[in-house]
Amino acid sequence: MPMSNLTTREAARLLHVSEATVKRWADDGLLRPEKTVGGHRRFSIQAIARLRRERGLDAHNQQQRKKVGATPTLSPATLLELLLHGAESEAGAALIDSYLHGDSLATLFDYTITETMHQVGDLWFKGTITVADEHLATRVVLSALEKLRGIVVPAEPTGLKAICCGIEGDLHEVPIHLAEMLLEKEGWEVLNLGPNTPLFALRDMVAQQRPQLVCIAAKRITDLDRLVIEYGQLRKVTEKIDALAVLGGEGVRDVTLRERLPADFYGEDFAGFSTFLRKFKPKGRT
Repeated sequence: MPMSNLTTREAARLLHVSEATVKRWADDGLLRPEKTVGGHRRFSIQAIARLRRERGLDAHNQQQRKKVGATPTLSPATLLELLLHGAESEAGAALIDSYLHGDSLATLFDYTITETMHQVGDLWFKGTITVADEHLATRVVLSALEKLRGIVVPAEPTGLKAICCGIEGDLHEVPIHLAEMLLEKEGWEVLNLGPNTPLFALRDMVAQQRPQLVCIAAKRITDLDRLVIEYGQLRKVTEKIDALAVLGGEGVRDVTLRERLPADFYGEDFAGFSTFLRKFKPKGRT
């Protein structure tokens, strides 16, 4: 997904300065902009993130971080309206504002984004919105997440690697990106294979890349018997290389089903997954 650039107003918000200050910094070369065809300034998220670190804004933000699980600044209702109107810049700015006000990534993911996307699905199921509206909402939230991702400062690289994907037949990609962002925040290298990934292809990738963690999202399962067979083959590989398997999503919440799809961790929500990552210890290490 291409990285979006920010307007002068968005850059000013992230840097806690006026638009005039951003323009002056651009003129002085401190913050180099790109120019649109119409001659408007646009600033890369990478440059904004660098300047935020230099100004110590991220350290201050970390000190002000709210407790995970607290009610987020950005409500699902507000985000839903932005998504259905195709407001990419506004949705990105809203997520960033919420994060800068102290909402943790896990809080935003569980209480704002997941709930909003559930509402989008419900509206489509009821016929209130069309499939085109649903697709638009998905693209807008992914664009907004990429903007948010650009200002989140990751921990020092851990040397750990994870592979994330969604099962074959499942086209939902937002949860995979959310898991990827949490992993990156904790200093992991992440290979995101996207949705609709055949498990035999994932198995081969795991054998080649030898990650410490394999994360699989499953909102719905279309062929359980086939999935059980291919997942069993994947587990033989993960066990051989001492990798842990994580399953998440509505499709794997049934206790009986979990007996057929054993995992090292089942992600009930992103807060739980975030805690799992912070406590993670690779097999073979003390």
